[in-house]
Amino acid sequence: MSYYLIGIGGTGARCMESFIHLNSAGLLNDGNKKVELVYVDADVSCGNLTRTQQTAALYKKARQIGFGDTGLFQNEFEEMGFWTPVEEDCDTMDDIFHYTSLINKESTHSLGLLYDSLYTEQERTTDLAKGFRGHPSIGAAVMTEKMNSDEEPWKALLPKINADPEAKIFLFASVFGGTGAAGFPTIARLLYDNLKKDSNTNKCIARIAGALVLPYFQFPPADEDSAQEMQAKVDEFMLNTKSALEYYNRSEKIKSTFTSIYLVGDNDLTEVKKFSLGSGTQKNEAHFIEMYAALAAVDFFNKKEYQPGLTVPMVARSSENDDKIEWNDLPGKSRLMNRFGTMVRVLYAYQHGVMPALQECSSDEKAKRKVAWYKDLVEKQGKIDVYQNPEIMQEFQALSDYADRFFTWLGEIISNPKRDVNLIKSQACDTENLITQKFPLTLEEIVIPSPDSRKYDYKKFWQELCGAAKHADKNGSLSGKEYLMQAVYNICSEVK
Repeated sequence: MSYYLIGIGGTGARCMESFIHLNSAGLLNDGNKKVELVYVDADVSCGNLTRTQQTAALYKKARQIGFGDTGLFQNEFEEMGFWTPVEEDCDTMDDIFHYTSLINKESTHSLGLLYDSLYTEQERTTDLAKGFRGHPSIGAAVMTEKMNSDEEPWKALLPKINADPEAKIFLFASVFGGTGAAGFPTIARLLYDNLKKDSNTNKCIARIAGALVLPYFQFPPADEDSAQEMQAKVDEFMLNTKSALEYYNRSEKIKSTFTSIYLVGDNDLTEVKKFSLGSGTQKNEAHFIEMYAALAAVDFFNKKEYQPGLTVPMVARSSENDDKIEWNDLPGKSRLMNRFGTMVRVLYAYQHGVMPALQECSSDEKAKRKVAWYKDLVEKQGKIDVYQNPEIMQEFQALSDYADRFFTWLGEIISNPKRDVNLIKSQACDTENLITQKFPLTLEEIVIPSPDSRKYDYKKFWQELCGAAKHADKNGSLSGKEYLMQAVYNICSEVK
């Protein structure tokens, strides 16, 4: 049994990154469900896509360390594949639709003339290897032409979903760009048409939902070299959004395809620092709107019942503090604050308190004498030794690598220039000093608002960890590295 997550375009990829990070905290109710990931983009080297793929790989490695019954990293993520509608050496509309043949053959000449009237020469001849450049009309035509259920990853994905009577599919895409706006309805419909139907209602057994991301960022004008090329234009975002939403509202196919559609956006657009046509330079910083979209997917996956035709409740920020984002402004606020806040504390304590000691013990056997918790939790309870077994240390390092990526992402979320995102103290996300400094903040101070108590400093955490062996697993359900990670979690979860 699995959940299926499809990220379409650059925004879709960034939403998937937020989903991965949020669910390291164990937000999905069913921890046994595997989350299958599918990436869709015309731009195969898009920086946003690459970053998300790297994050998924780091999560997978970090998860191998084992976290006992903490709920952290409980869901397995598996990449089902990547699909691009733009083939190599066939990367313009004229190539894809065989324009020369179309216009020169008498039997298809009229179609060629129609094609001419619908698309400009620039649209027909622009290299689409960097995406659809904010032109959903191009993306819709190309995707409809190229979508094929007999090609991967759809060939492997569709039978897998059909074999799962409880399958849930969620799509991420922007409504104002090119790839996402074109792919959201096209891919959803391909899935719907090829999935099993209920014999009584003739409706798809699998449930399909998605987050449509409305405009939330803008970028500076193109430089002189790029100005003449076809590109996404900020002044067309709202027009594209209006047209798309009108289509979704009146389309019966859309209404029959989707169980739920979530709309997420911001009325104050964040400025992207650098203009990019695409490829590796299109690597935007994470944004809190992407976190909202990821929480929409969590909401959909966690629902037990769906009542068609009912209006989905709106989640909006308070107008009294229009420039602030606080826990009360997020869906599932109390549970989210508890689970995610604990996750942040665990990774913070691990990077500042645990990892430096493990690094010392791995390089100097005498260093273990100074680390009482290492002897009890790692050697005695876990029956492992990072000094004798470098491979064990590599697994601990994998969690540190993930934590570094996690805090980079979280730091970008809370440093939004348009909104005062009051969730986590920014000092907790200082990746440059994560390993070298010992607890710049107490564990209580990390999550906003922090209590008056400040007892969980580095010294207190160390003492608690040294005493954790007394309360270690008595039933023998833990093994290896899990003893240490369970102890770190227990300490951090007690912080209020």
